[in-house]
Amino acid sequence: MTEAPKLPFNLFTTEHLRPRDQFEAWQDSVSVIFDAAPLPERRPESGFLASVRAYHLGGLLVSQVEFDAQRFLRERSRVSADGLDHYLVQLYATGGLVGTADDREVVLRPGDVQILDLSRPNVTQTKASGTVAIVVPRDTLRQALSTAADLHGLVLRGDGSTGGLLADYMRLLVARVGAVTTADAPFVARATTEMIAACFQVTAETRARARTSIDAMTLERVQRHIVAALRSPELHPEALCSHFRMSRTQLYRLFEPLGGVATYIQEQRLARAYAELLDPAHGHRRIYDIVFGWGFSSEAHFSRIFRRAFGMSPSEVRGRAYGAQTGLSPIAAPDVTESGGYQEWVRRLRG
Repeated sequence: MTEAPKLPFNLFTTEHLRPRDQFEAWQDSVSVIFDAAPLPERRPESGFLASVRAYHLGGLLVSQVEFDAQRFLRERSRVSADGLDHYLVQLYATGGLVGTADDREVVLRPGDVQILDLSRPNVTQTKASGTVAIVVPRDTLRQALSTAADLHGLVLRGDGSTGGLLADYMRLLVARVGAVTTADAPFVARATTEMIAACFQVTAETRARARTSIDAMTLERVQRHIVAALRSPELHPEALCSHFRMSRTQLYRLFEPLGGVATYIQEQRLARAYAELLDPAHGHRRIYDIVFGWGFSSEAHFSRIFRRAFGMSPSEVRGRAYGAQTGLSPIAAPDVTESGGYQEWVRRLRG
């Protein structure tokens, strides 16, 4: 009898590298989601141990991740640049962290579970920790929620009923996921998504939120419309008010947590321009063709705000894309599967 195919698996580890190269390798690996920064007291020669054991269930990703103490940063400029539209659910089995998710203070102890919206800022400082991480596309989790909810930075305590339940499930999942077949993966992914939604929905509904569920749903509708119309020169607040039949005051209130509607539109356009400048497939196009294609009317103005957002000029990003295409590969552990590394899985994950 033919053995059923197992899930795609990917391993990253720093243990085979020289100590002084370990943190740089980890930094490059985790950069698909976070900018990692060493703690001030860390000495490069002391090394940095980290590993990721990742499994692809098709609809979501499951990983067992271990790392030494560090800082994780996902700041607004980074959010705009990579455009990830997923939720990250993390069980800190050991270790812990302190930090902020937008303006929400976050403290995690061993056994606690947190959820992060990767379209919003997050800054944390961690201890040496062992975690279980699940990446879920936004649309997938939204469909499992009974009502719209602001989940970013919510924490379920390991000694609470729902937190303990979800933590136990995540431990069991990562222990058994290696035996899951590709035929069973969709069912496991669905059960996992529904478990996450059920546990966090209870917490979200019992917290006083500054925005109602109706506001959250309206904001998401407007955001989807903006993304679909980014190339249009007619995309501006007045047109949005007319399309959605709302007042300017309501529109501005909805986008206030995101820095304002004009800022949001600009950040989305900058992110798309950045991606095209970095993509070798667009290497034949002139920079100003890309600029104008995303709704900017002045190349000089674009260059100023682009540098302010990303810390480099458009031509420098284009040069980086060329270097990535022709230069040396980053330091990393050998890939143990032909289906791509976990970094590429995160980028390509869809609901």
